[in-house]
Amino acid sequence: MLAAGFTACGEKSASSHQPQQGKSPAAPVTDFAGLIANLRAAGARVEPKGEVDQPFFAVAGRLVKVHGEEVQVFQYPHAAAADAQAALVSPDGSAVGTSKPLWLGPPHFFKQGKLLVLYIGDNDKVLQALETFLGQPFAGRHQGSMHGANGNRGSDQGTQR
Repeated sequence: MLAAGFTACGEKSASSHQPQQGKSPAAPVTDFAGLIANLRAAGARVEPKGEVDQPFFAVAGRLVKVHGEEVQVFQYPHAAAADAQAALVSPDGSAVGTSKPLWLGPPHFFKQGKLLVLYIGDNDKVLQALETFLGQPFAGRHQGSMHGANGNRGSDQGTQR
């Protein structure tokens, strides 16, 4: 399971991104429902799983599975609030404000409008689906084209080391 643990306490905007593989252009992603609809329209397996709380973000998030991997989506009242929260994330995703989460995989932080999206993992299919509608991660350990033999980026399989 991909998650963040704490040792102490137990965006780039991309409105011109289009679905891959010749599908028709999608509506711009402006909220949680739009993200889910666009991902599904592009053929991604998406399954809502409930709520998620991260102590370093000001709003509760929603947990969804995209191609079987957990993705955390945080929707703010407006883009300025999401921008302020995004500014707290270090470029490599190792810290958010004063919190230093112990990630169980490589973190990838995306921002689009009033959404902040956190994916902890290295599955190319998930990353490509998110990048299609959210653009490149604004923070985290994005490895570009370093693919493992199993279709994952790098060699870390999302386990704690």
